[in-house]
Amino acid sequence: MDNLKSKRLLASLIEFISYHIFPFIFIFVNGLNNYSIHGFLLIMVAMVALYKEYLLQLNPNKYFHILYTLIYLALAILSLHSLNKFVIILIFAQLAFLFMLRYLPDSFQNISSLISDFIVPSFMSIAIAFTYMHFISVNFVVPLLLINLSSVLINYFEGSRSDYLQLVALSVLSLILFLLNYINVWTALVIVIFVVAMSMLKKYRNFSEPNLCYRIIGNIILII
Repeated sequence: MDNLKSKRLLASLIEFISYHIFPFIFIFVNGLNNYSIHGFLLIMVAMVALYKEYLLQLNPNKYFHILYTLIYLALAILSLHSLNKFVIILIFAQLAFLFMLRYLPDSFQNISSLISDFIVPSFMSIAIAFTYMHFISVNFVVPLLLINLSSVLINYFEGSRSDYLQLVALSVLSLILFLLNYINVWTALVIVIFVVAMSMLKKYRNFSEPNLCYRIIGNIILII
């Protein structure tokens, strides 16, 4: 039991770090590193990561959710003068989505995965980027959303015809975004190669990792 708790806490830490990888590397690469670390933001982001990877597994009840919300609201009030209100609301929205997962029936598993593996990680990274860059660039958002979507597709890939059609759809989407100048040709190629390679490893070598692992690899590859 203690070993399981330790693994979940470690997963929470890695989840917390994963939200920051692409925003911070994007900031450094583009010379936008004129900022100072925001303590309240770190705590709010940590609350989301901790709930997603650790607390949610403990099946918290509504009273815990009320307490957790009150703690967040207290932090929000304290940070009103230093943190953008849009960011505060955006992060709380992700927390509310995670609260909702606790009550979703098993038949909504696909929606649950979409929320926890795509929506929450994407908008947490956007909130972090907006705080430190003071603006949001389409050159940041589009690759981020594309790589997080790709990670979800890899998780669901089982080798069926529909799975291969999804790979084709992702390739076409990458091509369209390139033609619209939202991403460059290297980003488009890297994402397609990454998804195809991971999907083939999963099918033919039984190489399967949690969504968190694919997101981290994908975010790092985007920068390289």
